[in-house]
Formats: sequence, C-alpha cells, structure tokens
Amino acid sequence: MLDFLLEAADLALPTNKYDLRSFWLGAVGIRRDGATVYARNGAVSFSSSVQMINVNVNSHAETRLLRKLGKDGVIFVSRVLRKDRSLAMARPCPDCQQKIRAHRVKKVYYTINDSQYGVWFPREDKDRVYTV
Repeated sequence: MLDFLLEAADLALPTNKYDLRSFWLGAVGIRRDGATVYARNGAVSFSSSVQMINVNVNSHAETRLLRKLGKDGVIFVSRVLRKDRSLAMARPCPDCQQKIRAHRVKKVYYTINDSQYGVWFPREDKDRVYTV
C-alpha cells in the first residue's frame, strides 16, 4: 500500500523545469480487473498580467485517473511540495470526491505528510489516519 503512495509521489514530479507550481499531485489506481492505471495533475494556464495560475478541475489527477479506472477501484493520491519534495495533504477536493463517489470507488489512500497517510471510504464517508 505504501509502495503505491510512493509510486504516486514519483509520478507527481514534473517532467520539465518549467512547471513552477508550489506542489504536484500524482495518482495511481487499481482497477477491478487488477490493472494499474496512472495520472498526474494536468495542464495549467498562467496569466503573467496578474501572476496567477489557473487549474481546471477536470485536470486534477483524480479526475484524470477516474477516466481510466472505471467502477469499484482503489485510488492512491500523493502531493509533493515543490520547496522540499516532502509529502503533504492530498485528500481529494469536494469536486473530485463527488466524482469518486459516482465511480463507486472502494477506498482512497492519500498522503498527509511524510509519516502519515489517510484512508477515505467514500461509501461510508469516513476517514482513518495511520502513522508510518
């Protein structure tokens, strides 16, 4: 299980030096048939006139992963901070939570920090936190 969270963290890292977001998000999913699928946060638009980054909710790692995952899968989500490459809170946002419920995902494992992770059970809407 921790291996999948670390794999999601590796996947989250940018592929070029121009991605200057303050964090990166990666997601790994295990489909009902046992296949592994992957996604990371997608494209962002940058407005230099107002120094603002806009992220489309449809480019969230979880949303991108759900397109490949199908119903009844398990998701692992990791957030990596740019400043020191440490792990941070990666619990899905409310929009992603709604989509996750619609896909009947069984469990969502997410990083909290370098020594803790959480498990969200969408069908029960309960969380549990564990220390590594």
